[in-house]
Amino acid sequence: MERALITGCNGFVGRALVQRLSGAGYEVWGADRSETDPAFKGKRHLRGDLTDADFVASVLDESSPACIVHLAAQSSVAKSFEAPASTLHDGTTPALHLLEHARRKKSCARILLVGSADEYGSVNPAQIPVREDTPVNPESPYALAKSIQNHYGRMYAKLYRVDAMMTRSFNHTGPGQSDVFVLSSFAKQVAEIRRGLRGAEIEVGNLDVRRDFLDVRDVCDAYVVLLKKGRMGETYNVCSGQSFKVGDLLRELCALSGVHVAIRVDVARLRPVDTPELRGDPSKMSQHTGWTTKITIQETLKALLDYWDGVLEKTHG
Repeated sequence: MERALITGCNGFVGRALVQRLSGAGYEVWGADRSETDPAFKGKRHLRGDLTDADFVASVLDESSPACIVHLAAQSSVAKSFEAPASTLHDGTTPALHLLEHARRKKSCARILLVGSADEYGSVNPAQIPVREDTPVNPESPYALAKSIQNHYGRMYAKLYRVDAMMTRSFNHTGPGQSDVFVLSSFAKQVAEIRRGLRGAEIEVGNLDVRRDFLDVRDVCDAYVVLLKKGRMGETYNVCSGQSFKVGDLLRELCALSGVHVAIRVDVARLRPVDTPELRGDPSKMSQHTGWTTKITIQETLKALLDYWDGVLEKTHG
């Protein structure tokens, strides 16, 4: 049984990936700075700060993983504008420690560095759908951190033959995601309205942007297949190839729940820079690994509503 290490294992994607890798036959270990999540029951969890090189070395020496999925980072673009220095530090230093340890130890472990489509920034409409060879133009501290991480991975793969691969993962959501993120926030507010826990008003940011949304379960499947079939030094768009206007998805959530709402723009939810459309080209990922999305956006939206209904049922009855 191969051993897989997940950094940031207690985060939204980390929790889903624990289950996916376990189901695929891996012995799963995790590293995170927070307490062990219930999803990790019966599995090895190492708690500490991944910006500490000594902690990273101890994790890798103890776990001896055949593969690593590096998720640990500050994950909110909005928060990155408020805390740029810590976002850049947390978003780049752990990856460098992982790669440097692999170089020094001549490790054969596969390392998947999970990046973001935000690395592309504002792209010319003629460049959509975005390919992996589209020049990056990060427009937030979060995106810059992910872009630096990508450069680290490519350099260590090219110069030192460290078996690193990178993703630029497009927006993903699903059950268990924090309401800091747009569709989960909408789903929570809609579920609260349906239960009479708030007035029939939704607080929103920019509803006109179009994004390539995926279900977290499809994203986890992509990461598992990359561990098996991805190519060293390559960057892969993890995307659906479709984009949806955020306002249309809000209306679909309302229709699914049967509620009628007023919409109020909350200036605190607006970003200093907001790319009008970001839609990826999944061709390279499909050609190299055979992966494609399986879950429709409608299924994802229903799963989000069901999740928040369950949370509210537990907290309010």
